[in-house]
Amino acid sequence: MRPRAIVFGLFGLAASLTATATPARAAVTPVQTASIPTSTQTDWGPQTRSLFGQNPLVFNQFDSSLGTLTGVNLTMAYSTNHVATMTFTTPSTLTVRTSLPSSPDVGTMISLSGPSGSSVSNLLTAQAPVFTYTRTYGDQPGQNLPQQFSTDPNKFAPGSQFFLTPDGQPGNTTNSFSGSASRTLSDASQLSLFTGSGTIGLPATASGGSSFTTSSGNGSGMVQTFAGITVSLSYTYTPVPEPSSVALLGLGGGGLLLVRRFRRRPMPA
Repeated sequence: MRPRAIVFGLFGLAASLTATATPARAAVTPVQTASIPTSTQTDWGPQTRSLFGQNPLVFNQFDSSLGTLTGVNLTMAYSTNHVATMTFTTPSTLTVRTSLPSSPDVGTMISLSGPSGSSVSNLLTAQAPVFTYTRTYGDQPGQNLPQQFSTDPNKFAPGSQFFLTPDGQPGNTTNSFSGSASRTLSDASQLSLFTGSGTIGLPATASGGSSFTTSSGNGSGMVQTFAGITVSLSYTYTPVPEPSSVALLGLGGGGLLLVRRFRRRPMPA
């Protein structure tokens, strides 16, 4: 067989193997999750005593032996619930809101910060809507005073006139709200923080407010906010080349060496 024919044969074999080989595609690591329970009263953060050992939320870093990290996928599922009470001592209208008087349109804020000790201050932020509880009582015959209203189902049955639900949400007997926020990090400086053989801590915070007003000056009300989150994290990466790909490169290189060897042989007389 002529040298040129051998070379063409080797490269043809390499081409056919390359055509049938599966091209390298982005891979995703298994999802890791970490949570702070919804039973945690706001305001909370890394210094909240009841959360020591749970905040920052801890995840394993990306193992660089798998390949090249190209993305950090984050999803923060969050939920809030409220415990509200109001007591009427004279006929009046009482209003309780899950916001501070200085910011009446700002509900419970939940955020996930960057890795502990890094300059990344914020990764995800979410805001729950403001819950407002408004009741008028004592100005109609048969409305005895004093009288309490509450979100506690152990005190009043859901659906009763004294069981509190948010204004405009009569079916929300759990006085709760749920949502989620997602983000994928791709900046090289951020990806480097998530790469290594150890763990990485992501601090989370939740802050809520409350305000109370009365039309008569007699009466009381309060609301407590509880919040929790579950953070899911996975890594997108480009895997290291398959051994078969390296073998194909060697096959092509071997063909070139074979050509050179044939060229060096003297032609028979």
